[in-house]
Amino acid sequence: MEVQDLDKNITGPTMLPPPVGIFQTREDLLKHVRDFALSQGYMISIKDSSKDRYVTIGCDKGGVYRKRLKSGENMRQRKMPTRLTNCPFEVVGKKDDELWTLTIKNGEHNHEPSTHVSDHPSCRRFTEEEILIIREMSAAGKRPRQILKVLKQRNPDLISDSRNVYNVKAKIRRESLSDSPSSSSAATGGEPSEGGVGNEVGTTTSFGGYMETKGVREARAFASELCRHMYTLGWFSGTGGSITIKVHDDSIPKTRQLILISPSGVQKERMVPEDMYVLSSDGFILSTPPLKPYPHNPPKCTDCAPLFMKVYEMCDAGAVIHSHGMESCIVTMILPFSKEFRITHMEMIKGIKGHGYHDELVVPIIENTAHEAELVESLTEAIKAYPRTTAVLVRNHGVYVWGDSWISAKTQAECYHYLFDAAIKLHQLGLDWSTPTHGPIRGINGIWGCNGTMSRALKVGGLSLDYMIEPSQRCILLDIEGTITPRSFITDVLLPYSHANVGKHLAATFDSKETQVDINLLRSQLDVSLGKYVEQKIQDDLEQGVVSAVPIPPDYVGKELVIASFVANVEAMIKANRNITALKQLQDRIWRTGFQSNELVGVVFDDVPVALERWHASGIKVYTYSSGSREAQQLILSNSNYGDLRKYLCGFFDTTMGNKKETQSYFEILRTVGIDRALDMFFVTDVFQEAVAARDAEFGSGNLHPAGKWTSPRESWV
Repeated sequence: MEVQDLDKNITGPTMLPPPVGIFQTREDLLKHVRDFALSQGYMISIKDSSKDRYVTIGCDKGGVYRKRLKSGENMRQRKMPTRLTNCPFEVVGKKDDELWTLTIKNGEHNHEPSTHVSDHPSCRRFTEEEILIIREMSAAGKRPRQILKVLKQRNPDLISDSRNVYNVKAKIRRESLSDSPSSSSAATGGEPSEGGVGNEVGTTTSFGGYMETKGVREARAFASELCRHMYTLGWFSGTGGSITIKVHDDSIPKTRQLILISPSGVQKERMVPEDMYVLSSDGFILSTPPLKPYPHNPPKCTDCAPLFMKVYEMCDAGAVIHSHGMESCIVTMILPFSKEFRITHMEMIKGIKGHGYHDELVVPIIENTAHEAELVESLTEAIKAYPRTTAVLVRNHGVYVWGDSWISAKTQAECYHYLFDAAIKLHQLGLDWSTPTHGPIRGINGIWGCNGTMSRALKVGGLSLDYMIEPSQRCILLDIEGTITPRSFITDVLLPYSHANVGKHLAATFDSKETQVDINLLRSQLDVSLGKYVEQKIQDDLEQGVVSAVPIPPDYVGKELVIASFVANVEAMIKANRNITALKQLQDRIWRTGFQSNELVGVVFDDVPVALERWHASGIKVYTYSSGSREAQQLILSNSNYGDLRKYLCGFFDTTMGNKKETQSYFEILRTVGIDRALDMFFVTDVFQEAVAARDAEFGSGNLHPAGKWTSPRESWV
């Protein structure tokens, strides 16, 4: 677009014409004129146009009102001041050689500039989507102010008022009475359609008539039939449970289809089609069930409605079922701290979308709340975390199941309830439903179940949900690496991070007291006599040819060289697996920065928070013992992928207690904790030698092997 510049120093109330220029398209020219007009305090309308040749544009105050009624010499006069002033402003756009040229025919106005954009009716036009919302809410009996409130919530910049909404409602009512199709003038809020540019809307169908179509009637009929059927299954007893389905119509996009929802507090076994609520695709109630005589309660839409709408929004579902089936409640109680239900190698898994017999079916579990609508946030998080799922369990409550259609939702709901029931019965038999073989559930002391006491087997590298602790044991001591967090998190995330950021950290904090302490500690083994630098670890590295090991120069050679030498030696010590205190302390500082900046997030096994919460609730004290420093342990657990877990822990131990493979270290821990009897503390680790050392200190101890089998160094634990 080529536009000529105007004098920008012109001041006062004068309204300037738009700069002339050449434009690629007619739409570009109109937008240029309209945007400039608004900046000057006037608005434009199209006076005459030939789409492919020219367009004549005038001020929206141009022209005069027609004289409507004559009575002798006296004519009817308008009581309100006229908006039209017969303004002479006019510009013309002409097409020439595929380009549009703007020229000024008359650039003057005969009125004052507008004080606000809302003064122009064309700026108060509604979009096609807004017109549809007005239609839907009007059909539901909503008043103009209520409708306007919803519209402004969707579009805070909307400048229309309730009068404009009223004008559209009146237009819709006239069309309904005359049975004539709606026209684009409905979008003007009662003003002539010629006044706007680019806001015309097409025709829409009256929703009042649409709700009486065959498709809606049939959908209501089989929705009520499904309610009666699911009552017989025990899913909708006691007026509980609910169902929603979309009214399928090939001519309407799925996201815009009407929604049917069952009411709340209704005897589901007596449901009839008229009892179903009808909602718009945005959740506005368009039709309510009729009021029934005593003892029936007034109709009320289910509290599940916000959750149903969220599932429709996130999962492109065609139907959702909310069941209160007993199986869906009990299965969440068997493992009261688990965040998911898992089952595999069951035939009915094939009935779940995207799953086969050999697959592991995982259903997220969210915690119940006093009011159903409060579940929306946790339901949303569960769907995001488990994108493959078509169900979410609510602990001690029920389950939500959805599908592409009511048939898919019903089929999957039946399969889910079958699997929940199977898991409960397997559990009663002492069998593990989560493993392919469904063998006996194993505990620490072997196979449990003969005496009615059962425990889930430990997962690889993790803690069991039903971790069996002897009644006499009041404390648990946990290893970190391989037991609480995967070893790969240490080797593949934390160590490379400290390696990559040591130079950056030293350069940024070199003059700080904390970093100077670290540097002095690294140098503490230096013997500076006779100008010789003898640091045992570094000297060993140099003699053994470890790559990057270099002597550390004195401070007077310059900050950059000192930092470079420290970086080289730290890298060398990491590669050589040096576990000296000075290196650990420096790594802690770097990791702290990483966690504080959210570059690092601690990773723990999924069942760790569940086990910690259970032990805490049972009054069992839990401690950690790691070759990593206390600060590193706390950084991982306070910034974990499950939040801050430190609230479940009573203390942290590191190698200041001694080597983890030495028995004396465990005696030191007992003395520190204040336990007289070693068997009162149980130590969990994935390193066999550490378990042996704990055994020799009379600890109860166990070792989790990579093969996934729980073993114990003591024969009595086998």
